[in-house]
Amino acid sequence: MFAILGITGQVGGATARALLAAGQSVRAVVRNPAKAAAWQAQAAEVAVVNLHDAATLQAAFTGVDGVFVATPPLLEVADPIAENRRMLVALTAALQAAAVPKVVYLSSVGAQHDHGLGAISKLYDMEQAFQQLPMPTASIRAAWFMENVKGLISQAQQTGQVPSLLFPTDRPIPMVATEDIGQLAARMLLESWTGPRVAELAGPCLYSPDDVTACLSYLLGRPLQTVVVPPADHVATYLSWRATPAAALLMTDMVAGFNRGWIAFAGTGAEQHTGATLLEDALRQYVAAATT
Repeated sequence: MFAILGITGQVGGATARALLAAGQSVRAVVRNPAKAAAWQAQAAEVAVVNLHDAATLQAAFTGVDGVFVATPPLLEVADPIAENRRMLVALTAALQAAAVPKVVYLSSVGAQHDHGLGAISKLYDMEQAFQQLPMPTASIRAAWFMENVKGLISQAQQTGQVPSLLFPTDRPIPMVATEDIGQLAARMLLESWTGPRVAELAGPCLYSPDDVTACLSYLLGRPLQTVVVPPADHVATYLSWRATPAAALLMTDMVAGFNRGWIAFAGTGAEQHTGATLLEDALRQYVAAATT
């Protein structure tokens, strides 16, 4: 039995699916029980928690063979950094009290740095906290999500433009599909090791924003153009996506870190893993879902 915190998200859901496909039992750890119905239909147990309450988390983590942790992005809260640190206090206390055998958790490319990360600083804090835990832990530093393109499909179809916060638009960066992150997380949960592990995960190829546009152009059957969103407009862009002012600033700082090449894989001191999903195959699924 494995407890999955973040099962209603893309990575947590992919991890649970991979474990179920491998014949393992899953405990869905959720904040909102209404979101657990789909997992109950797949015979998953359900545990309802408060991410600030170590007692409910301890109960959810007790009696399992391992825990996967993916925390929420916190774009809707007034102070994401402070909120994240409160969650980490409760999580670390609960994991220790439940004597969890091992922990695998979602981190990010660049989380080896202690500054210049913007929103990824929450995951730096998580790595620092979890690496002090007494049980084996594994951090998955994932590349830029291919799923980030999903929100651009409708605009591309309607306007012929694909906005990009990343530039220059011909510079490739590592990207990965969330399904591949879940596959790696499930494999790690089924492994045995000692101490803290760090795994860097990217897809099989590097892709630029222009590559994204070219793929979308082919799949949508119309010419498309990559349009750079000026850095001065990044905060306003995130605010338009309903981020709070503090969250918009953190996301803007994160993108700036990618654009100046600061947020990148460490390369040394970490395992290197490669996902199987090509961008064009991932986008084919997203376009099909968005246009049906």
